Parts: sequence; C-alpha cells; structure tokens
Amino acid sequence: MLRILLVCSGNTCRSPMAETLLKAKINESGLADKVQVLSAGLYAAGEMQASNGAMAAMRRRGLDLSLHRSRQVLPDFVQAADLVLTMTVSHKRMLVAAVPEFASKVYTLAEYAGDENDVVDPFGGNDEVYECCALEIEHLLDKAWQKIVDYAGKI
Repeated sequence: MLRILLVCSGNTCRSPMAETLLKAKINESGLADKVQVLSAGLYAAGEMQASNGAMAAMRRRGLDLSLHRSRQVLPDFVQAADLVLTMTVSHKRMLVAAVPEFASKVYTLAEYAGDENDVVDPFGGNDEVYECCALEIEHLLDKAWQKIVDYAGKI
C-alpha cells in the first residue's frame, strides 16, 4: 500500500483539503485498497477542526471535512510514509531539516506535479480565497495523479 502524507502549517486548511480531495480521487478510481492518505501540520495545535472556509470549499464539492481534527507532524508519520507532499518549499525545508534521513521522499505538491508554485495559505481569507486554494490543490493533484497511480502500482 502506498502511504502519502500531506503537510501544511496548522493542518486546518490546505493539507486537510488536499487529503479530502485526494481521498475522493482514490475512491472514485477504485484504489482505496492501494493508497492511504494522512495529513498533518508542522505547527498544528492538537485536534482543531478544519477552518470554516476549508469545510465550505469541500462542501461545494460534495465532500465532508466536519470530522477532521488537526494533528502535528511526527517523525513516525514521515517514516511510515512512502511519499510526503508539502504545501510550500518552506514546509519541505523544515521537514528535511527535522528528519534528513527521509529527505528523498519529501516534495512540495507543486514540485511532484511538475509545477513550481507554493500553495498559498488561505487562513483568515474569505470564501473566494479558500475556493482559489482548493482549485489550485485540485489542479496540482490532477497533474500529479498519474505519478501517484504509477507509484501505487509499484508497491
């Protein structure tokens, strides 16, 4: 089973949206038995709900984030993951500095998708800001999807 860890700052906006969107793609593709997804935050303050904006953006897609609770990235999460996708270059640098032995499996989501841009934090923004963030994450996941499927096929 391919294990993917998605990482942002607080695990209340970007990484929970990415987790929810990626799980939906996995389920729609019949790969739930081949790919497992978890999200966490570098600065997560334990067990916070997803932000209202993130929940609203997912609701507009028929997805539910209401049961999400934030969790802090632990070295064990990084070790257990086959692939770690961060939302920014800064997140990647922090993770690699904290657990350098796992640097080879840490990428930004954009980097893994063949793009360059960080996924900007929508925290505190209005619905339009969250919607733009969700669209960006969807776009990057779409671009990375075949690589994820191929990777899952090798495990």
